[in-house]
Amino acid sequence: MTVRILFLREGTSDDGIAEHIENIAAGLGIEVALTNPDLDRLNAQGHTIGDKLSRVLALGGFYELVAVHRDADNAGRQPRVLEIEEAVRTHMPGVVHVPVVPVRMTEAWLLVDEPAIRRVAGNPNGRCALGLPQASRVETIADPKKLLKQALAAASELSGRRLKRFNDRFPENRRQLLQRLDPNGPVTRLPSWQAFVGAVEDGLYRCGD
Repeated sequence: MTVRILFLREGTSDDGIAEHIENIAAGLGIEVALTNPDLDRLNAQGHTIGDKLSRVLALGGFYELVAVHRDADNAGRQPRVLEIEEAVRTHMPGVVHVPVVPVRMTEAWLLVDEPAIRRVAGNPNGRCALGLPQASRVETIADPKKLLKQALAAASELSGRRLKRFNDRFPENRRQLLQRLDPNGPVTRLPSWQAFVGAVEDGLYRCGD
């Protein structure tokens, strides 16, 4: 049986999460077909989870599992989980759902992989301090996106116009970091990553029941 998965992410630079979902399924020996629609290009109306699900339903298709990415931001993880659960229950009743809720933002997951940050910055052998927090503290950082931008800039060791051009590429650099995130590395110590992996595994097993 192939499990058909719908993945809804907050932005295009979050596409790498879909690859991690596929890798988790592969590790369980479960075949999946994942759909990651670009609703922005399809001129979807509204930005809530319910709006996105409504647009997907209008396009047709059938799914056994829906995975919804939503950063915790300042609301906290549990309110986001409940938000996702309510939206799926309303718009896709009976479909298994998986909440993907980094704390506070997806950037928190990326801050734990210093070698990857240096590689994406184009300076893998750099030795300058990046000011990265310990993994045990990373989910308490108020603005992990800002810290990640600063870390990438420091790792690049660029200056002037070259640094400005590099900083302008942050969305692409972030996308690469997410794709390269080692699922067996330091990120495994983060509670929100553990919850993500556990929810995906549980959802896939439920689809096979």
